[in-house]
Amino acid sequence: MQISVITDENLIKSYISKLYSELFGEAKVPTSAEFDSIFEALPAHRHTAYEVKIDDEPVAFFTLSDSFSFFANGRYGIINELWVSPDHRATGVGSKVIDEIISLAKEHEWSRVDVSAPPNAQWDRTFAFYQKCGFEFTGRKLKRYV
Repeated sequence: MQISVITDENLIKSYISKLYSELFGEAKVPTSAEFDSIFEALPAHRHTAYEVKIDDEPVAFFTLSDSFSFFANGRYGIINELWVSPDHRATGVGSKVIDEIISLAKEHEWSRVDVSAPPNAQWDRTFAFYQKCGFEFTGRKLKRYV
C-alpha cells in the first residue's frame, strides 16, 4: 500500500465528487465555482489530501486536518473525508488506511483522531467500521451554517 500527499486539484475534485455522490447524491457534488472557492481558501488551513494505491491502482482517498482544543489536551487530527473504492470495501483496505492514519497522527504528535460518520441508518455499517477500528462514540455532532 502506497500513501502519498496529493495537491493536484483535479484529482482531489475527482475523489470528492465520488464521495459526495455516494453520501449525498450527484446534486450535492460541489460545482466548479464552489471547488474554486474551496481551493482558494485551502492554503490558509492545515488540511492535507492523501491518495492510497495498491500496485499503482488507486483504492482510497482521505483528508486530514490539524486541530487544537483544550478538551483534547492540545493538538489532534480530524479525518474530514475518507473514501474507499467500492471494489476494495470489506477487503481490509479500510482498516489498513486507518492504521496508516494513526501512524500519521503519531508523527504529527496528535493526542487523538476524530472522525464523523453520516447519521442516516444506511451508514450504520460505516459507523460500526470506525468502532471496530478503535474509535469511540463521543456524542452527537451538530453544525450551523453561517
